[in-house]
Amino acid sequence: MDGSTVTLLRREDMVVLDFTFSNISRSGTAGAVVLGPTTPGTAGTITAHFPPQSVLEQATLLAAATESTKRVRYSGESTVALRVLPGTTVPFTAEGLLSWAALQAGQAGTVLECVWGLFLGPATADLAWRHVTAPVTGSSGATGIWHTRIAPAATRPYEGGPVDLVGVASPRVGQPFAGSLSDAHRDQIHRASRLRSVTANGLVLSALGAHVDLAGDWDGPGITLYRHRSTGGRDIFVNVVERGFLLPFGFPVQVTTRTERRLDLGLVQAIRLTVLKPEISYEGVAALPNGGRAFPFVRVRIDRPTDTETAKGADVQTLGYWVNRADAPASELLFALSADDRLGHRVHFTAPLLFIRGDSAYGDLTAAVAACESKANTLTLNATGRLELAPGSGTTEEKSTLDIAELRVGAQRSQATPAQLKAAGRPAAHPRLVSVGARIPALDALAPPPAAGISAAAPGAVTGTVHQLKLYDAYVTGGLTASHQVYASILPKPADFRPPPASSGAVAALALPVSGLSAASGLVGGKLDTAATGKFDPSAYFSPPTGPGDLPTRLLGVIDLTKLVEPGAVGTGDGTGAPTIITVVDHAGGGSPTAVRTEMIWRPKIKVMTLGPLTTTRADSLDIRSVSVARYDGSPATAEVRGELRDFKLSFAKILSVGFRRIAFTGKPGTTPDLDVKIGDVGFDGDLRFLNKLREFLPSPANGPRVTADPKGVEVGYGLAVPTVSAGVFLLQNLALSITVRLPFDGAPVRTTFAVSSRAHPFLLTVSLLGGGGYFSLTVESGRVTVLEAQLEFGAAAALDLGVASGSVAITAGVYLKLKDGASLLEGFLRAVGALDVLGIISVSVEFYLSLKTIEVPKNPAIRNGPTRTDIVGTASVTIRVRVAFFSQSVSMSLERRFGGGGDPVYGDAFPTQSAWSERCAAFAALEDAP
Repeated sequence: MDGSTVTLLRREDMVVLDFTFSNISRSGTAGAVVLGPTTPGTAGTITAHFPPQSVLEQATLLAAATESTKRVRYSGESTVALRVLPGTTVPFTAEGLLSWAALQAGQAGTVLECVWGLFLGPATADLAWRHVTAPVTGSSGATGIWHTRIAPAATRPYEGGPVDLVGVASPRVGQPFAGSLSDAHRDQIHRASRLRSVTANGLVLSALGAHVDLAGDWDGPGITLYRHRSTGGRDIFVNVVERGFLLPFGFPVQVTTRTERRLDLGLVQAIRLTVLKPEISYEGVAALPNGGRAFPFVRVRIDRPTDTETAKGADVQTLGYWVNRADAPASELLFALSADDRLGHRVHFTAPLLFIRGDSAYGDLTAAVAACESKANTLTLNATGRLELAPGSGTTEEKSTLDIAELRVGAQRSQATPAQLKAAGRPAAHPRLVSVGARIPALDALAPPPAAGISAAAPGAVTGTVHQLKLYDAYVTGGLTASHQVYASILPKPADFRPPPASSGAVAALALPVSGLSAASGLVGGKLDTAATGKFDPSAYFSPPTGPGDLPTRLLGVIDLTKLVEPGAVGTGDGTGAPTIITVVDHAGGGSPTAVRTEMIWRPKIKVMTLGPLTTTRADSLDIRSVSVARYDGSPATAEVRGELRDFKLSFAKILSVGFRRIAFTGKPGTTPDLDVKIGDVGFDGDLRFLNKLREFLPSPANGPRVTADPKGVEVGYGLAVPTVSAGVFLLQNLALSITVRLPFDGAPVRTTFAVSSRAHPFLLTVSLLGGGGYFSLTVESGRVTVLEAQLEFGAAAALDLGVASGSVAITAGVYLKLKDGASLLEGFLRAVGALDVLGIISVSVEFYLSLKTIEVPKNPAIRNGPTRTDIVGTASVTIRVRVAFFSQSVSMSLERRFGGGGDPVYGDAFPTQSAWSERCAAFAALEDAP
């Protein structure tokens, strides 16, 4: 009979069974055929194959259940193995094959799928199957469905009893829809049953499906409770309780999955998550690696919800799933959490959490860590509060405290052994701060001060620009000492930091690409890796010029600081190397914070050298300090600024040099800025050097230079008036020399103006019959001439009276020149007048006037806004008046001439396009060959 299959079908009581045989032979004659072991002394096996005993039926969440049609899947067959002992036989009839009570139930070969996808078998051999062998018809004429139940062998016929079952084959995986049990549930039940068996308080097999009442309880880290009741292969009630953790923080939780059948909705399911320990601290075995620097919180707490219905989100292999909302199963449930740092600051934020099964939490969590990291890279967590990103060891000083707006939290694997983790009840993964979105007070405080301080109603609210920060790798692995106090980098690129000059004492404009943060110096410019080695390179630290004349990091609007400051060490926070720009939180008697104070200090070593127009004479000549305070009580922010530059000289256009002993700018809250300017020597260079000799013979001004200040800058003026000089026919009047130097506070370049007299008060010079006057003005900015203006007039006059006849003649001429920002203007005139009178009867007068001026005209009028050239236009007029007695006549004539500049036009000016040239060619007759 080995290898053959016998099918038993009985219509009366719906027996549907297939039998297979092992070591069984058939013997006997017709009508008395029996089955027995083939090999003497060895038991044979008869295996009964049952049709599907269970179905997988779609279960919907109770919070989102509908009356729609549910999907189902049938299970596979279930098998019962029966041993035929040596020396015994089984009649080869329907009643004989069903007489199981006389046979010994075998363990091997009995596989019961009375729960879809879960394969159980007897844990012991002392069992029996109880059923009838013939149809049973009642008094009403109805025949009962044939069924069999498993029970302990010691029980009486038709009595049940608890039976221990264990998992005998790996469960099914990849179920197509949600059911009473998940793949993870079946896997946990299977493995847990091999440690402590599942109890079957009732298990009946039939052609219509199984009737089961299963229960299991365990003390393990995963599933702790399992209860399953079904009728006819369809689930009535299923309850699973399992332990696990919520990553990345590691909260221990209990998840209860309860499935019930309702007449109106079919199978409905409720998944309830209960947080067993809402607050987690990271100490002992659970201590974070690298001293906890990768996660600057010492404890995290779930504020809400701690007991709520949930849904299953995206699976993470067989380890767990993201927790979703029960009322919106496609949306992640955001837990409200709070976390405390090492200085007691608290940050509130919301985050989705990943449920990890407890039986997998102590092993390889690579997939779970990767899922948390992936989520951190795509999801920003809204947060409020203050956080000390890089707390110093053994100190409570707040050097890296920031207002938090966003968090990105990932995970990293634990370094502890599975045994240690299991004993401590902690998962094999820890939280890791991927990045943080924060307001950097040092960046905001040196901008124009806000109208009000920090809101008292919401002290954790972020009001400035939010920057993304990532903890610096060298700090995480080695601490602040290993990274020279650098602890964070700014993502995705350095922040553009250009505070107004008024924030740095009005003597310098500091522009640096802030690439990171330092616990010692605050803002770090340039390459972060260079600063992390303790080196300060001004050319890399500050923003370099981006174009001609662009000096974003400059001194007095003129000098590139990157070339003037000595390189060296970053410093320890005293500002002697790189600028120190740090934020400190003030507390009221050690209690709650009262204000945020941002301080900038920079006292660099200056090269003693001549750089462009600047000449320095001492290394410690620059000192910049600024303190801004934003208060939590809502009062206006305040700022106190001091900037000082000592012992330097400025030279402009190689004609003027101004020596400064000191320029000091001090601004205090509630007062106007205080300026202290000490001028040293003022001299002339180059072609004006002769004026220095002239000054030796003139009295010095009584009050020295004048200093005026306004909110936009300080202006230093020096005037030198030359007394009237008279010597015979020579007379010089109203000659004055003046120099004005303006140092702006708004980042504009230094402006110097040198003038000889002025338009309103020109100098006058007469020599006998000749006389004239004029003025001269020169303005220089950043070493280049921006405005040049000059005017000169001269003339002569003579008269003769002989009594009978008299006459006069006068000639005057003048020229005016102005150059401004590359544009030029030139004007001139010549005027001659003559008159003759004879006895009052005849008079003749002649007037000649000639004017010259420059104008800009287009090189090609056909091109709009095209190139231009400068032309000189001359206009001359002559007027003659004659009077004889009572007769008079006047005649005037005028003439204009234009002189082109810039040379002859080139081909491109005459023919800018191909069409212009084609039209020119078409104007000529076509050439023909002579006959």
